[in-house]
Amino acid sequence: MAKREIPLFILDNNRAHNLGECDFITCTDIDNGFVGKIDYTHCQEEISDTVRTGEERNVIRVRMEIKRIIGKNPTPAAQRSLLKKAMEYYTEINTVEVNTSSPTDKQCIDFLDTLIKGNRHNLTEAGVDYNERKIIATSLNMLEAIKDKLKNLKQNE
Repeated sequence: MAKREIPLFILDNNRAHNLGECDFITCTDIDNGFVGKIDYTHCQEEISDTVRTGEERNVIRVRMEIKRIIGKNPTPAAQRSLLKKAMEYYTEINTVEVNTSSPTDKQCIDFLDTLIKGNRHNLTEAGVDYNERKIIATSLNMLEAIKDKLKNLKQNE
């Protein structure tokens, strides 16, 4: 069996698209490819040909919905299977293990990166409220400073 020439899933999670708190995933399968929107919800478990929710964690679920089919010969069964694989892939790469009793420096830096990413999104969502934007920008600057300080401490060890 030959290896893929391109990845099966391509993830857009930079949230610079200004479409709200969501990510997008593209499945590049030639027959059953799709573009899916990923967001978070409080709904019950949902599984269909075009929608799938993940495991409930802290009363919310990841919800993935196919928004555009780009495959040449799509079949519902194959799309359901690929949607399931896409959910597993997304969950695996977005699960941040947090060890609050004795975190490593790398875990602290990774968690700060997650907070920074979320705050950058909040900055774009703040709109024209000057005070809100200033608070978020200050928080971002402080998180970056903490991260840099941790990295410098680690390098000097």
